[in-house]
Amino acid sequence: MEHHDDVMSQLPEDVRAYLDELVRRCVEVIGNDLLGAWLLGSAAHGAYEHGTSDIDVMLVTGSRWPEDDRRRLGGRLVHPEFPCPTSGLELVWYAAADLAPIDDPVWYQLNVNGGLQRASMISLAPDDSPNYWSVLDLAAARQVGVTLYGAAADATIPAVPAARLHQAIAESLAWHDAADAGSPNRVLNLARLIVLLEEGRWLSKPAGAVHLGRQEPKFRPALDEAALARAEGRWMDPALAAPLSERVAGLLDGGR
Repeated sequence: MEHHDDVMSQLPEDVRAYLDELVRRCVEVIGNDLLGAWLLGSAAHGAYEHGTSDIDVMLVTGSRWPEDDRRRLGGRLVHPEFPCPTSGLELVWYAAADLAPIDDPVWYQLNVNGGLQRASMISLAPDDSPNYWSVLDLAAARQVGVTLYGAAADATIPAVPAARLHQAIAESLAWHDAADAGSPNRVLNLARLIVLLEEGRWLSKPAGAVHLGRQEPKFRPALDEAALARAEGRWMDPALAAPLSERVAGLLDGGR
């Protein structure tokens, strides 16, 4: 887990100010029941790209909260009511009681999205859409979450059972292989999932691709094309991702 000051120093000043104000608004509504707030995603990995990367934040409270209070906080955090200075905010608030054990779907108190390139949304409960991302985020937070408020993530969020994590990875694999087939992010995500399953390390998408390319040069053509397509803002040939998808599927089968 990277040190808070090291990570924050790499972020643009307006993003640091945004995070400070975001935490202040959360504390103003939730108060002492807020056990922790953590920065996740590319920013936590030191791989933030201004204007491209989202700002990923997770909250955990000691108790469940009434709908009106959750909606009120969502209204204070959503763009453009609270202007996001980059691509988008992805904030999820969980209650500790819903994480031990982790439900299926994972129940959250609040999910807020919105920013310069992301549609604004406030959700107070999961719906029928894929929910695997919650499990992956919770598992990643324990290893890479950068504390913005309160206790460390690994001292607050219970460990995700291996079987539950593998289930979420399988659901992620199925979704990306279908709905996201030609996206370069699919390839980069597959690379970091291979590293996770083989080494137990959560890396950013770009770092996962670089690491896997060094370890297994046979994947470099797909990884290099994915990096180029992402930089150019275009899609790529879905067939290039097939060997990486098959590797992830094989690792999941081997872990059962």
